[in-house]
Formats: sequence, C-alpha cells, structure tokens
Amino acid sequence: MSAIIKAVRFFCLFFLITVIFTALSGCGLSQVPKKNKLKSNLYYRLGVGFYQNGNFIKAMQEFIKAKTLNPYSAKNYNAIGMVYMETARESKAVKNFKEAVRINPQFSDAYYNLAIIYIKRKDYQPAKLYLKKALKNPFYNRPYQSYTQLAKIYFAENKPEKAKKILTISKLLDKKYFLTYYYLGKYYLIKGNLDKSLHKFKKVMKLDMFFTPAKYYEGVIYFKQKRYNKAKKIFSSVYNQNKTNKYGIKSLYYIKKIMIHSR
Repeated sequence: MSAIIKAVRFFCLFFLITVIFTALSGCGLSQVPKKNKLKSNLYYRLGVGFYQNGNFIKAMQEFIKAKTLNPYSAKNYNAIGMVYMETARESKAVKNFKEAVRINPQFSDAYYNLAIIYIKRKDYQPAKLYLKKALKNPFYNRPYQSYTQLAKIYFAENKPEKAKKILTISKLLDKKYFLTYYYLGKYYLIKGNLDKSLHKFKKVMKLDMFFTPAKYYEGVIYFKQKRYNKAKKIFSSVYNQNKTNKYGIKSLYYIKKIMIHSR
C-alpha cells in the first residue's frame, strides 16, 4: 500500500513540475525581468503605431527591440511575421508565426496569419488546419475572420454550399464584417440570383467604400442585367482608379463590350 502511495505522490509531483515548466517556457516569466517586459511592451506598441501607418522599416526595428528584451513573448514574433508578410518575405513570416504558436499554442492571430499565407499559395489543406486551430480558442476575438477565410477556401474547392453555411456563422458573429458579405455576394452570383448578389455587394460598399472587388462585381451584375449605362459608370470608375491591376484590366474589357452593345 505504501508503495502505491509513493508512486501516486511521485506522479503528482512530476505532473506539477511539468505543468510549471511548460507555463514558464511559454510565457517567459522565469527568464525575463519585469523591467525588460515593460520595455518590450513599450517597443511593441511603438512598432504597432509605425505598422499601422505603413512604415514597415521602423515597425520592424521596434518589434526586434521588443523581441530582444522578451524573446518569450508570442506577440513579438507574430508582429515581426506580419511585417515580413506585408513586405513579401513569406518564408520568414511563416517561421515567425510558427514560433509564436510554439510559445503560445492558443495564439489564434498567428494561426490566422499562417492560414492567409497558405491560402495565397493555394495550399488549402494546411490553411484549413490553421484556421480550425485558431477557432479552437474560446477567447479568440475575431472568429468571423477565420470563418470567412474558410468559406473562401470552400469556394476555391468548388464547394459553394459549404461556404454558404460557414458564411452564415460568420455573419451571426459580426454583422459588420465586409468580407462576409462579399463572399455571400459571390455565392448568390454563382447561383444566378443577381438581385441578392447585388444587394450583398452594395452592403460591402457601405461598410468599405474602397473595396474594389465588390465594386467591380456590381458592374458585372449590371452588365448581366443589361443595365449598360450603370455598368459602364462603375467599370469606368474601377478602371480609372486601378488601371494596372486585374480589376482594372477586366473593367476595360467590359467597357469595350458595352461600347459594342451600344452601337
């Protein structure tokens, strides 16, 4: 009996030590002095300010200072990864995002950022995996973003009904997230329901008037409805603002088609 008690005590002690070690290695409480953590947070906030203003060089400098002072903070690696992602250095971004989730396996934002990179690469299996990991965190404050990206993947996989179900969840979680309405617009366009599709794209433009893809698809729907004057007005606006990107090029194509119809 005493041998069993000793074994149980040993197991409990081992478990406690393991939990404490894991917690400390994740958050860096034992390795980083409080003074360094405070300075790290200050540099991090400065970096966020520069990042939001599009000054990625200064942002990176501040985030590196933050990481140097506290190399056990997941948010510092995530921030560095975001700068790499914005400046088209995806391999380095992936490395930093993975380090962020290694330190904090509940860090939904880093999982989301990983998914975005893999979606861009059209590598959908890992992207879905990372989005689902992001959604496992009950304290994730932007789950609607991950649901909407999941829907985007289902569209790419030619599964519009699955996408629609996911978008319904996203809409329930946040009624003002413009991308949810954008993909709902695409769903109804695929289904041939032009009125519903147009309604969704108009909703996108109310929430984000600078979101060019929604404006372009408004023009597409007007063209399909043979409302050529409205379509031409929209396509001309898109083309004038985006002459070299794909929506500008596509808009010019439609403008030429409308001119042929008008003869």
